Amino acid sequence: MATTTRMFCFVLVMVLMGCCCSAKIYKVGDSKGWTAKKGSYYEWARRKEFQVGDSLMFEYDGSVNDVTQVSSRLEYRFCNSLSPKAVYNTGHDVVTLTEPGYHFFISSNHSQCIADRNFVVFVVHDHPMIPPPPPPRKILPFEKITRSVTPANGGFLKIVICIPSGVRRNSFMWETIFFSTTTTKSMAS
Repeated sequence: MATTTRMFCFVLVMVLMGCCCSAKIYKVGDSKGWTAKKGSYYEWARRKEFQVGDSLMFEYDGSVNDVTQVSSRLEYRFCNSLSPKAVYNTGHDVVTLTEPGYHFFISSNHSQCIADRNFVVFVVHDHPMIPPPPPPRKILPFEKITRSVTPANGGFLKIVICIPSGVRRNSFMWETIFFSTTTTKSMAS
């Protein structure tokens, strides 16, 4: 009974982890692996969206090939494996994409690399959790916004008031109101 309960709990935890974790494992080249012919890796990578935490699985004959990760587009473009970022040569390698940006992979066998055994993946940030929208602002009635202000020396007074327009949510119509004020001066000369 205890073994059955433990097994059930283990399976439940694994299922929940699988639902909550979004990292994927992609087999490079799909069923052909890291042995496909010209142009197929570009098309393979172009159809995918890679995110931080995803992994690339390379399957190939480790006695004649490898996977070399290079740092720059120039190293990738010219199949330069002299200063690699990482080299994998077991024939069954899993590379986890730990940071966003471009990741360049080539074969260090120059003739195979020139024959298109290379590809680039672009890794995007994890989809951030979208925060809930802020609560709507409390808009005071028009009477509470206006004030009685009179310039000390008379003249014009400009007041700008923000009034909800009602056309779209969170859109406002700006209203400019000019008041003319006059003052009376005694002429005692």
